[in-house]
Amino acid sequence: MPRDDRCNTGILELDKMLLGGIPRGRTVLIEGPPGTGKTTLATHFLVAGILHNKNPEPGIFVCLDENPQDLIDEAAAFGWNLKKYIDLNQLIIVDAFSGRLGIRPTLQFAVPVGKFDIKTVMDRIEEAQKSIHATRLVIDPVSALLDEQEGKKRREAVLTVAALLSRLKLTTLLNSELEAAGVGVERYVAHGFIRLTYNELGEKVRRQLRIVKMRETMHSMDIIPYEITVKGIELKV
Repeated sequence: MPRDDRCNTGILELDKMLLGGIPRGRTVLIEGPPGTGKTTLATHFLVAGILHNKNPEPGIFVCLDENPQDLIDEAAAFGWNLKKYIDLNQLIIVDAFSGRLGIRPTLQFAVPVGKFDIKTVMDRIEEAQKSIHATRLVIDPVSALLDEQEGKKRREAVLTVAALLSRLKLTTLLNSELEAAGVGVERYVAHGFIRLTYNELGEKVRRQLRIVKMRETMHSMDIIPYEITVKGIELKV
């Protein structure tokens, strides 16, 4: 696959592990426990698209478990000015968080109070995509869309999301908490799966990344330690 058919992640070492990046138009699950940097990795991905040298690639960030302003403030700590990208119509944050708490959202693209369901969230994504011609998407966390779904209904919900994303041709990262037991069906419908974990060595704890699967491309299977610094995620290859 030519490199033009890849989306860079904004993390050079990870792109090398993927032989150029994530296959364009595909959906990748980013799974890990709290504190492993899933949101940071996802923000790397969106910012990398916006700053693409040849043709900027607008992006959408769907906040399900975090106040959008908190996301903007946290990104600023890494030097990413999300407010600037929003003003330039290069980024849309879909607020699917406030309405769930009964708080009236202030952003243009948001899920109203009392209207939270998968269809409404996906409708906001499609509206945002048309508004700025977005090509990249992050849903953080996708598990919040599926909390009330179990068994067959959960699988049907995941397939519904996957089908719409495929139709919109968005390159997508789905963030998800690491499940304590069982295997989430979303692992199987995603084209790729990257796992972030902790490894405890005596009194030291270090973060590790592994590409579990990535269709349509060869990729490294190595377990790579990484750190979260003022620059974001840095792999120690």
